[in-house]
Amino acid sequence: MEWKSDLFKYFPNTISRALENIRCLSPLCEIRIRVNKRIQLVFSNRDILIEHCVSENECSLLLELLCEHSIYARTDELKNCFLTLPKGYRVGVCGDFSCENGKIRCLTSASFFNFRIARECIGSARDAVKYIQHGEKLNSTLMISSPGVGKTTLLRDTARLISTYGGKKVCIADERCEISGARNGVPCLDVGERTDVMSGSPKAEAMMSMIRTMSPDVIITDELGSKEDIKAVREASSCGVCVIASAHSGSLLELERRPGLCELLKDNVFDNVLLLHRNMDKVFTEKVI
Repeated sequence: MEWKSDLFKYFPNTISRALENIRCLSPLCEIRIRVNKRIQLVFSNRDILIEHCVSENECSLLLELLCEHSIYARTDELKNCFLTLPKGYRVGVCGDFSCENGKIRCLTSASFFNFRIARECIGSARDAVKYIQHGEKLNSTLMISSPGVGKTTLLRDTARLISTYGGKKVCIADERCEISGARNGVPCLDVGERTDVMSGSPKAEAMMSMIRTMSPDVIITDELGSKEDIKAVREASSCGVCVIASAHSGSLLELERRPGLCELLKDNVFDNVLLLHRNMDKVFTEKVI
């Protein structure tokens, strides 16, 4: 129930009271809050609706609390429809947006929130690391799955294992601060003793900066997708740096349909592709390349 102590300070009192007596028999994955609707708690195998209908005023106060009463300071994050909280909790935010020249300029009203529950699963990446590290040899690896299966959790534990026990210098390009849970540049989660983190910066820029300045053996980053991300992975690979990353794809076939990522596969930039899938509360790793 650690999520309560981590998140209740961001909730209006009315919402905190509605959630106070919740006892979770299985790990909680998401808390979804919607204007004029009941609160939804999502578990790995089911969901429940809490008998509290959320008002517009509660949504407004919730956004204020999430931004620590300085919404302007979080404008860049909100333009991307999310906020990151300490310990790697990510909050998806939707509602009414103001646009300019076809691009989102700012959030004007927040009505829908998705709190994704962050947790450390120490040892969860042991099976994955068997494919990644063989003695001194490191294999660049792409982890894929549908959203919400546990890619970020597995990346975090991979960093910890390779760094602390594998003896490798690890750099994490943590654009959304989810892998390390960094707050003011200081990781709140265990990412290993030989690990350096660059948080809050676009991952492509962070990857190239750390290659130039931190001499990593391994670069770890989350959710590849943009042309800039693909280019940075190629450059890292050409510099002899192992890259461990994740991407949204429910199967190898889906991955092969994604521009950029499919080119990385064709050019053998990744030695492994690991497909993650969840059965109840356990995440399984399957090597598909």
